[in-house]
Amino acid sequence: MIAIHTERLILREASLDDAPCVALGVGEYDVARFLTAVPYPYTLGMAIDWLRQAKPATPEKSLLMIELPKRGVIGCISLLDELGFWIARPHWNKGYVTEAATALLDWHFSNCSADRVISSAHHNNAASLAVQKKLGFEPHAHEMRFSHPLQHNVDHVVTRLTRERWQERAQ
Repeated sequence: MIAIHTERLILREASLDDAPCVALGVGEYDVARFLTAVPYPYTLGMAIDWLRQAKPATPEKSLLMIELPKRGVIGCISLLDELGFWIARPHWNKGYVTEAATALLDWHFSNCSADRVISSAHHNNAASLAVQKKLGFEPHAHEMRFSHPLQHNVDHVVTRLTRERWQERAQ
């Protein structure tokens, strides 16, 4: 089982035991409204169903829980079709997403041959776009995506991070 340790966090594979934390975190509207594909309201049963679909993490494709030692799961980060993440509202603005994403991107680029990673965010999700910018992602495109919580199409900023830019960032 994969576990990536950072200064403050543990990134680890999901288990069904995480369902209550996922349901509470994603079940809050201020979190869910920026998660385009997630239904709202979000229930414990939905969290269980979602966690049952999780596959073993690899550097190429991973879904990892963000755990704060002695506090439990505070969010999730994934690198599937694109880099995605959420953090429970009480843990916003503490740098946890940047720390988790840095560790995941280091693991990804160090262990696979991918030359870029895509991410995206609602055009008005300033916090997620700021995290992406800190990580070195650059705007690449705009596209409309249907938001299940909002029940309408939302303008998404699609960003891209190249392996070269990631390596330059580390120097």
